[in-house]
Amino acid sequence: MNKAVEEIVWTIKESLEYKKCLELKKLMQDNDDIKQLIAKIKLKQKEYVKYETEDVKEELDELEKKLEEIPLYYEYNKYLTKVNEMINLVKDELNDYFDKLLNEEAY
Repeated sequence: MNKAVEEIVWTIKESLEYKKCLELKKLMQDNDDIKQLIAKIKLKQKEYVKYETEDVKEELDELEKKLEEIPLYYEYNKYLTKVNEMINLVKDELNDYFDKLLNEEAY
């Protein structure tokens, strides 16, 4: 079982999508505009959790929209979504497998 899980992890890590995520993440870490915008978003998120006002929500939405309009971030997010889909697919398959296995043993 351990070997099978290691193969799955290896397959995901070797995928184009995962490698592209790492490459784009590195580029984003070197981009001051993106870093500053993410920092502002994090502060607004905290503020929104604390106060839950419509004004703060609108500011937060506006900042998030600005971030998503940056091509580098948009592309990173696109690949990250694909990687997360792969991980979720594996997770769902493992959950189904163990659910069936445990339910069979219950009878």
